[in-house]
Amino acid sequence: MKGETRKKQIINASIKQFAKLGYHRTHIENVLKEAKIGKGTFYIYFKNKEDLFVAVLEKFFFDWEEFVLVNSDENARYDDENYHRNVVKRSLTFFEKNKDICNIYPCIAPGFNEFFEPYIEKFESKILQDVTNLLKKGVAAGFYRNDFDIELIANIFVGAHMRIAYNYFASKKKIKRLSVDQLSDQLYNFVFKGIHA
Repeated sequence: MKGETRKKQIINASIKQFAKLGYHRTHIENVLKEAKIGKGTFYIYFKNKEDLFVAVLEKFFFDWEEFVLVNSDENARYDDENYHRNVVKRSLTFFEKNKDICNIYPCIAPGFNEFFEPYIEKFESKILQDVTNLLKKGVAAGFYRNDFDIELIANIFVGAHMRIAYNYFASKKKIKRLSVDQLSDQLYNFVFKGIHA
């Protein structure tokens, strides 16, 4: 198996274990068993569990950005409501397809681990920046008003979005299940309708 493929295999195996057991209860041996590899192979690609978890966070963001923004940004019209609705829907669709990530993310709140703080801050800052840029482009296109606090709305959206992803796609709570279409419509209408031009 080629190096990059093997590395992805280890990362994917670790995502399953981190989602199932949490970061602290997951040991390298759990990952080895899930990936069906030996310890020596693991250490070719990762120094330790912390190094592996950083790779998981980086994969999480890269995959999200690729699925949500890169593919939907082609020929984007920022004055088109369908484009903005589609970004919200694609983001929720990503989490529906990646339920394990929904279980991992709530574990990495501030104070989770000092080593991870810079990576978590970088990840959250990048997502906030992407949403902020989307809002700024909408304002420039005349689609959104220009009298609201963009940073505040971006934070409201990201916070609500992550909570929705966990509760509806990962949590075992007994709640009324809604489709991605229903969730994205309600989230879009609640957060973005109020700032339409």
